[in-house]
Amino acid sequence: MKLTIFYLLPCAAWTFVSKAPSSRNAAVPHPRNNYENPAPSTRILSALGPSIGSDGDLMAGGKTTTSSPIDDAYLTGFFVSDCDNTNMPPTLKKILQSIDDLASGSDVRGRFIDHPRLGNLREVTKAIVQDNSNLPALTPFATHCLGYAFATMLKKQGFTGRRGEDVVVCIGRDPRSHGSRLADVFGRGAEAVDGVRVVYTGIATTPSLFSFCRSSRCDGGVMVTASHLPADRNGLKFFTADGGFEKKQIAEMIDIAKQYAQRWHDMGMIPPSSGSDGVFCSEWVDWMPYYEDELKASLMKEVFGRGSQEEHSEKPLEGLKIVLNSGNGSGGFFRKVLSDLGADMSASLHTEPLASFPAGIPNPENDEMMKETIEACRSSEADMGILLDTDADRCGMVLKSRNHGYEPLIKNRLIAMMGVIMARQSPGCAIVTDSVTSTGLSAFLNDLGLIHIRHVRGYANVIRKARSFAETIVNAETAIETSGHCALKENDYLDDGTYTAIKVIGLMARAKATNADSYVLDLISSLQELPLVSELRLTAVDGKLDTLARVFDVVEQNIELYCAKEDNNWLIDSDNQEGIRVSTGDDGGYFMIRKSLHDPVLSLQIESTSREDAVGVVVNPLLSIFEDNRSDVDLSSLRAF
Repeated sequence: MKLTIFYLLPCAAWTFVSKAPSSRNAAVPHPRNNYENPAPSTRILSALGPSIGSDGDLMAGGKTTTSSPIDDAYLTGFFVSDCDNTNMPPTLKKILQSIDDLASGSDVRGRFIDHPRLGNLREVTKAIVQDNSNLPALTPFATHCLGYAFATMLKKQGFTGRRGEDVVVCIGRDPRSHGSRLADVFGRGAEAVDGVRVVYTGIATTPSLFSFCRSSRCDGGVMVTASHLPADRNGLKFFTADGGFEKKQIAEMIDIAKQYAQRWHDMGMIPPSSGSDGVFCSEWVDWMPYYEDELKASLMKEVFGRGSQEEHSEKPLEGLKIVLNSGNGSGGFFRKVLSDLGADMSASLHTEPLASFPAGIPNPENDEMMKETIEACRSSEADMGILLDTDADRCGMVLKSRNHGYEPLIKNRLIAMMGVIMARQSPGCAIVTDSVTSTGLSAFLNDLGLIHIRHVRGYANVIRKARSFAETIVNAETAIETSGHCALKENDYLDDGTYTAIKVIGLMARAKATNADSYVLDLISSLQELPLVSELRLTAVDGKLDTLARVFDVVEQNIELYCAKEDNNWLIDSDNQEGIRVSTGDDGGYFMIRKSLHDPVLSLQIESTSREDAVGVVVNPLLSIFEDNRSDVDLSSLRAF
């Protein structure tokens, strides 16, 4: 009964059940720059987080309380019975399942689903079941529980505070409108753990959060972002100084979050939060200027040589015109970094962070974003263009060609260019890529004297493989995906789109200093590129992952049988690490079928000399192979090819 009264009292009255009041805690409304202005106020309730007493009773801020289960009668329209065979109330079951569903490889992702700031926890379940998107629901309540879980894991892993004080968790976010809402509840959940302090850095990039962690100024970081996904999505990426969380750590965190959610369910209430009014934190820290200085120092090394001790110009990019297209994401700060070093950035596009993403969600792989950047380069006669995704951990580029046109530097081309850079910097090193790189790229890297290692798709997988190889087998300097994720050993294997761009800018600046008429694209002119590169998505008709797994197993066996025939040129790539990859001839053509990491989809990648060749050599045989499973998989994209 006491807990119900708390919602009827003004905010200040709540503090007697939370941690001791402190002037360092505040809800920060709309922090820094023109986007957010810090205005610390008096402390709002930190968490009102329940804990377990020594006798097993539920505790709230040190006060023993009785359990107050939620009435689940309103859910009878959504569930067959009030309780399942474990006697778990359907409200709790739905909430726990929704938290489970958020795991997405090495991070957490879902569709943002809001609910009231205060009140009965059944309002959370109601919001989830009323959403018809069939996407994981990322609610403020789930995010609060994940904040508690993340802080708990930091304490469990032995973080005791780098300064002999509290463990410090830093939160940053991309410009999405619900980012501050999620940052607020995550911070409250984290500070519900004794000895944990939350700092907030506002709009930031994913790489900057990792930079903050490795600076030893904080122990763990979380970036609130959904990267290139639509504006209604959001997610969380987690870091310590050792790098990003991996899949097994996400699973552990989800388990802790579910246990914490059950405690709140037993009390029947939503943890209080600031809503859209501000972000709860102990301190406002504007880390981005420090990160900008890191990038400037790195670029100076690239331009003048990594071992150079000479005095150099403070404007090493003078004479270069660069178009930055950050798509109204978090990466617009990079314009100032390059401008401060002398580059002409006047033709840049969409560098102001905007929640509405008026030019579309930033994604270097998006054709429209690439076309817009090429056109801006052409009209301004720029030397290069840079495209960043929403949280700036991926990039693509545009470079001027010898015929005075402009060409994309993405996918296999970007990997090839990084190969050129690494072959000069660290001869004989290894480059680890995802599984969908071309046969021509492997030949190009081998000709540079590099070792090309293909691995399972997913940037965390590729980075992990590079780390393990570097420690035990071969000097793996680079982990890079065709998506534009690139992590370098010299940068602690942090996938950073701005750092990747710096490597190419440095290469260009050095080339221009030697020969003003040089074209960096000439360095990858020997890369074999097939005219047709296409990716098709074959979706399970019933939308179930199990169905796709079963179909893939059958198709894989049938492809192996087809390859055994003597009257075709199909040859299975035995070194492939994911799905099944088949060479279709001596011209470098291939196709690859793999299961999506998160969706009930088979991805079919085809590279061929022409569409006609692809239809005859790949598509028609595959239609026959899929014939027995046509009722399970939507083959319309394959038939329409």
